[in-house]
Amino acid sequence: MPKKSKKLNNKKFLISFIITLTTCFVFVGGLYALVSRFISEPDIPTYVIFQFPDDRPNGPDNPDTPASIVVDDDNIGEFLSGEPEVRTEIFERRPGFFTFILYGMDEGVNLDSIMVASFDSHNREVNIISLPRDTRVESNRRTGQSKLVAAYAFGRLQGRGHEGGINQLKTEVSTLIGFRPDFYIGVELEAFIRIIDGLGGVEVTVPFHMRYTDPYQNLRIDIPAGTQRLNGIQASHFARFRMADSGFRAVTDFQRVEHQQMILSAIMQEMLSPRTITQIPEFIRIYNDHVTTNIPNDEMAWFGTNVVLNGINSINTYTLPIARTERSGWYEMPDREAILELVNRTINPFEREITAEMLRIVS
Repeated sequence: MPKKSKKLNNKKFLISFIITLTTCFVFVGGLYALVSRFISEPDIPTYVIFQFPDDRPNGPDNPDTPASIVVDDDNIGEFLSGEPEVRTEIFERRPGFFTFILYGMDEGVNLDSIMVASFDSHNREVNIISLPRDTRVESNRRTGQSKLVAAYAFGRLQGRGHEGGINQLKTEVSTLIGFRPDFYIGVELEAFIRIIDGLGGVEVTVPFHMRYTDPYQNLRIDIPAGTQRLNGIQASHFARFRMADSGFRAVTDFQRVEHQQMILSAIMQEMLSPRTITQIPEFIRIYNDHVTTNIPNDEMAWFGTNVVLNGINSINTYTLPIARTERSGWYEMPDREAILELVNRTINPFEREITAEMLRIVS
């Protein structure tokens, strides 16, 4: 069963992967590793079977039918003896390669940020792809084509609860990247603020004076340009900044993603400092209060041990390629060819390439 997190009154959450990587892989997993003598690598499926009925390979019309069906060696024969009109292909997984869907939520059920990440434990590499919230996806919702940001809410509010929301989100994400991530991790804004403060702040070069006032949210952002150390509240303002007061510069969603990635890099730099060991008890409390995940504790320990003891050679951040913005309804229209190239180069968990027919990109 996934661990539950308590509901907060915070208006927004941003930068899910920052909290995920920092809290889950390092602090929580690392502490668990200190008290565990034997830790085994998380299980990943030997094979993934993709069904290709007609011309709809990922089949998100029914969120209860996954885009990919995971079977082990013992059951593969039984699966392959299914309906003759269903074509199947076997995709063997890359060893030591894990994928994650990271998300943050507002105080309701809508997502505020969505990312897909991979961890290659052999090459010590992390890749992160930010998915714009307004990305148009083909779905089983009433409109047929909808914004990705509402996937979780739709699945949850159809009477299927949290797991239904996660399944819907994974299904719709799979139409964009060609597979369903192994794990999910959701975090809240309060965790971000408290972790930044626990690290003693983060150093960021603010590109221009950010200023925005919203009395309805009781929000006032005022960060001057230049290199400076931001505390948790300031860092959250930097990450969520988009609209601006008159006479000041606003940013697009894509520029906001860039700012989130700047914060991610800054957190990773602080995380590598030996002095963070003293903050582990506080990070454990933050994790227990504000993180929802399906990663078991023993598998979290393996991830933590890998990150703490072996380190990371590279952390690479990207944004899902967008072909154009459709002004009617304000949809971000995904770029099929560019997405295919990026996914195969970064987060593809298979020994073979993901192909174009495994995507369901809205043109």
